[in-house]
Amino acid sequence: MIDIEIILKKINNNLTPEEAVIFNTWYEESEEHRTYFEYVAENYGRQEEKIDWEPAYEKWSKNLPEVKNQRLPYWKFAAAAAVIAVSLLVFYNNDETTPDTPEVTESASIEAGSHKAVLTLEDGSAIDLEEGKDYKNSSAHSNGQSLVYNHNPDTTDQPRHNTLTIPRGGEFELTLADGTRVWLNSESQLKYPVSFSGSKPRTVELIYGEAYFEVSPSTQHNGTSFKVNTSGQEVEVLGTEFNIRAYREEKEIATTLVEGSIVLGVDHIRRELTPGDQSVYNKKDHSVNISPVNVRDEISWKEGLFSFKNKPLKEIVKVLSRWYDVDIRIENPEAGNIKFNGVFNKKQDLENILLIIENTDEAKFETIGKTIIMK
Repeated sequence: MIDIEIILKKINNNLTPEEAVIFNTWYEESEEHRTYFEYVAENYGRQEEKIDWEPAYEKWSKNLPEVKNQRLPYWKFAAAAAVIAVSLLVFYNNDETTPDTPEVTESASIEAGSHKAVLTLEDGSAIDLEEGKDYKNSSAHSNGQSLVYNHNPDTTDQPRHNTLTIPRGGEFELTLADGTRVWLNSESQLKYPVSFSGSKPRTVELIYGEAYFEVSPSTQHNGTSFKVNTSGQEVEVLGTEFNIRAYREEKEIATTLVEGSIVLGVDHIRRELTPGDQSVYNKKDHSVNISPVNVRDEISWKEGLFSFKNKPLKEIVKVLSRWYDVDIRIENPEAGNIKFNGVFNKKQDLENILLIIENTDEAKFETIGKTIIMK
């Protein structure tokens, strides 16, 4: 996948000659790449024709807090692309309003998430996996950003299982022994066999959290299906790509099919999904609702983006809490129900995201250490 920063630079005509070669090569590779670029360009530049970005940026940036060790050296173009266009438009058109920066009291450093995970082996021992730290055992190896298992068919009746846990403020990529790739979001846990039998279904369990699966086709594994068990539901596939969101505190489990086909099983009832469908399973009454969704929005987290389309602020702060590993408390329930639209780069500093939300005049934030109060 191309670096999202190069896509944003292309949108804002800021590519260096070397970056232009990288972008053009990627863009010409497939129709999917061109569709993805158009999606990002549309969402980042929706209001572009209505606003002169240069003076808007100058005015908006004067109110940015001074940030040490800035994580985004490309602020000039990011201000026009990585922030919410609608929010910036509201601010720019209100000449008499100078938005306050989020109120900070004894603020601890709040950084964007990074690659980190905890690998729990069959014997219960735990290994920390993180950027800059290599790990290797007889079954798998890690470079600190991903964990890859060796392809060793299981010949035992009782396969060994490992568990990969992603903490708040983390994400990680996993390649299973059958070649299936799994991207795990913040605050997620997956249990899986170290190796797979050649004749039994390849079964893993998403204990909680969110994961994107790119399943190795059944044709490469003696026709065996791949199954993902979550709380109360089972997803069976032959080879496809899909996303499951099953956080512990949420009342529903959302399964989104990107390509291929999957069969959803709940209480012995099986439902088939087609690409673009999302099933929503209610944990309490076991009901299932299937409807079409914008797939790109649902899997934006995997591509390095937050994509919020008509999302209540109370749902948005849950996502931000997991990624930035902070506690965001809603003091004003009415503000939590306000719906919001926008797309962010996940490398964006949290303080700047909160500032943009504040510019809508719908909510205010106060930061105390690693606790943020939404008023």
